[in-house]
Parts: sequence; structure tokens; C-alpha cells
Amino acid sequence: MFHRVATVLLRIIPVLIVVSVSTAVLIELVPGDPAVAVVGAEGTPEQYAAVRENLGLDRPWFARYLDWLSGLLHGDLGKTLVPPIQDVSTLIATRLPVTLEIAVLSVLLALAISIPVGTWSAYRYGRAFDRVASGLSFALISVPSFLLALILIYFAVFRPEAVKGLILAACVIATVVLAATTVGRRGAQLTAQGRRGIRIFALGVFVVGFVLAVFLPDFPRQGFARIGEDGLAENLRTIFLPVLVLGLAESAQLTRLLRSDMATTLNDDFVLASRAQGMPVRHILVKEALRPSTFSLVTVAGISFGRLLGGTVIVETIFRLPGMGTLIVESVAKKEFMVLQAAVLVVAALYVLVNALVDISYLYLDPRTRHVRV
Repeated sequence: MFHRVATVLLRIIPVLIVVSVSTAVLIELVPGDPAVAVVGAEGTPEQYAAVRENLGLDRPWFARYLDWLSGLLHGDLGKTLVPPIQDVSTLIATRLPVTLEIAVLSVLLALAISIPVGTWSAYRYGRAFDRVASGLSFALISVPSFLLALILIYFAVFRPEAVKGLILAACVIATVVLAATTVGRRGAQLTAQGRRGIRIFALGVFVVGFVLAVFLPDFPRQGFARIGEDGLAENLRTIFLPVLVLGLAESAQLTRLLRSDMATTLNDDFVLASRAQGMPVRHILVKEALRPSTFSLVTVAGISFGRLLGGTVIVETIFRLPGMGTLIVESVAKKEFMVLQAAVLVVAALYVLVNALVDISYLYLDPRTRHVRV
């Protein structure tokens, strides 16, 4: 097992080398002159030439890449080209935590939604709950993230009372529907423990909805509050809407994926045997069917996390979040190629690291993979 983990981690190094070289080549092909961004459009050819010589831009790209790589190995990512001059490492250190926090919370929210919904949809395949969940998933997949962000901003920022009323109404309806399943002919099919569990869950749904409807805070339209400067509560208040937008979008895809895999697993022989033995539904779903159904879920969740690290430019722009996505776009616009080179490498490193952790997680999800040669 140790050999398998070491092999997966060592594969990161050649990937990062290829990414850094490819980025250097693509930067060379990007139109525009960094000297113009430094001096301005009114500069003279002599001024441009002096800036290029001073910054080493007149040297071949591979020579500049080797210098950058040497600095990287010594912990120096260089400095920005356009004033105000800053250390690239400092600039990335201020932007990366924003994107990491949003990406981690978005994926966790997506998993918190998709695992219970996808599991129960598979168990109730083709019935009312499954049809409603599938319809909502298709709707969320079809709605672009920027449109969902604008809708949430409109209601959460400008119509908060309507949101509170909607939350309370939805929780009341959900509570009544859940409680109704414990009486009559459907309730007679449940055990006493099952009826009690559903009623407790229904009460919890109502309490959570009531608390949210009464104490839901006002959310800002834009901006970001750092934990160290403004506190955790203010930080969560500023990132709630961006995380909700990205989490809902990712949860729709993960729900559909888990539903499909779980529905297949529930028809496997070992699950059918457990049903025939009279095992409780919770035991069958959680203990036996869930883990074999999570391979695709874990894979796509890892890919989603990597995509969120650099692919949230639109959401970051709408909410004015100082993250890595906007940093990469700004670097291209300002011809800040030192920043761009470092930012792409950091995002790529995190992406391949997460996917390496996903590969390692397979060793836990299916112990048989520990004996597969890589």
C-alpha cells in the first residue's frame, strides 16, 4: 500500500514540469508587450527597449523559464512587472485562501446535498421523491452559474423577507409531508422505530426552518471579509451566497451520478440477499450500498474541486471576490506574466494533489485496489 501511495504522489512531479513548460510557451504566444504595460502607451521605443532589457524580456523564453525555475526552487516566485511592485508569492498568498475556502465549502455543501438526496432517490427510484429530485437536478444543471448568482443576489439581498417566508413555507410543507408518511396505510408498513425516527426528523426540519426564517442574517451583495481581520461570522456572511451558488450547481451533477450508481448497486446480488434476510433499509443503504457506489462520486468531486480553484472567474467577478480566478484573468490583461506563471502552477499543483488524494481514497473504498499494480 505504501508503494502505491508513493507512486501516485511521485506522478505529480512530471505533471507539474509539463504544466510549467507549457505555460511558459503559451505566455510567449500571448499578444502584447509587458514593456507597454510598465511604461504606458505613450512611451518611446528607447524606453520600451530599456524596460525589456532591465526585466530580461529580450532573452529567449527558455532562458527566462530556467531563471524562474531556479528562483522557484529557492522559494522566490519573482516580483510583479507593473507598479506597485509586489512579491508574487505575497500576492498569491493573499488570493489563494479565498479560492480555497470557497472551493472546499462548495464541494462540502454539494456532497452534503447529493449524498442523502442521491441515495434516497435511488431507493425510491421512479417514485415521487425521485421525480422531484431529478427535475430539480436537471434544472440546476441547465441554469448557468452567473444567472443563479444574480437570482440569489436579487432575492437574498433585495427581497430578504420573501426568502424567509419561502423557507418557512417550504419547511412546513416538508414537515407535513414527512409526518403524513407515519400514519395510515403507509405508516402501518413502518416499524415503531422507523415512525419515531421520521417524526423526529420532521420536527428537526421544522425547527431548522423556523430558526432560519427568524434569524437569517442580511447578506452583502459583494465583497469579502477575512477571518483574521473581521472574524469568522462576518467571513461566513460574505461567502454564503458564492458558496451556495457553486454548491448547488455541483450538487446537481453529483446527485444524478450517485443516484445512477446507487440504483445499480441496489440490484446487485449481495444487496438483494440482505433484503431477503430482512435487514433494515438504513443498514442496506448506508452500510452496504453506499460505499461501492461512491467511486464515480469521489472522482467527480475531486475534479469539481480542481475546476473551482481556477474556474470561478464569473462568480468571483459578480461577488467581487479576490480569488485566484480573477488574479489569472487580471494577470493576462496586465501582461503580468510572472504572476500568471506562478498562479497557473499553484492551481495545477493543487489540482493534481487533489486527484492524487482521490486515487489514494480508492484504497479505502475498495481494498481490492491495493493489490493492483500501477
